[in-house]
Amino acid sequence: MDMNEMIAQYPAIAEKVSQMGKIKEGHFNKKAYARSIEEWNSFFPEELAKLNQEFANAEIVMKKAVFTPTAVCYLSEGCFHCIPARDIIWVYAYVIKESMNFIPTGKIHQVRLVDRSGEMHIVCAQNTNAFTKKTPATDAIGNMKTMLDTTRPGIFYGYSKELEQFVFGNLPGACAQVDEACQSGK
Repeated sequence: MDMNEMIAQYPAIAEKVSQMGKIKEGHFNKKAYARSIEEWNSFFPEELAKLNQEFANAEIVMKKAVFTPTAVCYLSEGCFHCIPARDIIWVYAYVIKESMNFIPTGKIHQVRLVDRSGEMHIVCAQNTNAFTKKTPATDAIGNMKTMLDTTRPGIFYGYSKELEQFVFGNLPGACAQVDEACQSGK
């Protein structure tokens, strides 16, 4: 069964995904497409039904992502990724500054997420001009934090070198710390 057929069983999800773009397996995205199917299959049927209800009222963030208390979902390279909230460990904004001949030409604002397996996902990205004060990735993370704090209050937000070393240097410890904080409700 391909991803479009699986999503078609949930009308609210299918509607939002169609607004974000098309899902299509191609020659260059076979691994990412297979990974997106694995992510989808990691959900329990009850979670998918709940996710479908949440999608009905959810808004699309930065044209490619939807945040709900159950999952963070995004469309990338023709693949629909759906990361369960229970697997999210760390979320941060990343800005790439572009220049030509040392003259700033633009910025790319990305929302990055690290899951329980240690895999990094670029959830969404938006281009701005070089001199703007807008921070679309930080704003999107604020929305995500609001959604996820109800179900997963222990997630790490923001970037620091120490946090990066902690998460990637001791992933099981970071997962345990987030899980413990979520169980205690901190």
